[in-house]
Amino acid sequence: MIQAIQALFAAAERGDMAALDSIYAGDSLIIIEGAGINRGWADYRDQHLAPELKEFSNFRYRPFEIEARVSGNLAWATFRYALSADVRDGKADVVGRGTAILERRGTRWVVRLTQTASRPRRPSDPPMP
Repeated sequence: MIQAIQALFAAAERGDMAALDSIYAGDSLIIIEGAGINRGWADYRDQHLAPELKEFSNFRYRPFEIEARVSGNLAWATFRYALSADVRDGKADVVGRGTAILERRGTRWVVRLTQTASRPRRPSDPPMP
């Protein structure tokens, strides 16, 4: 299950929408970032993620300190993450925390919900993993 979280971040970092299509739970996906919400993979992909990734260059998006629990076909994880990218107006360099809920479908885990929040990196924060 931790591998699914790692695969999610790696696919987003690569901008690999086909891989994300197999990781996210389609119409039953909910993404909460800060105060925003997207419902369904198509909404998140088309209205948020794809436009955002077009604005990024030198994008790095890494999870760490992943803690996961499994109960039957459901799992949840908490994690920290680091994000850096060059953007039109400068550089994004943030750290954050998140929660994910996953569902086992056959032999694989799909992400049903993520909730993340971030803030600018401070000198006391860990380096980019």
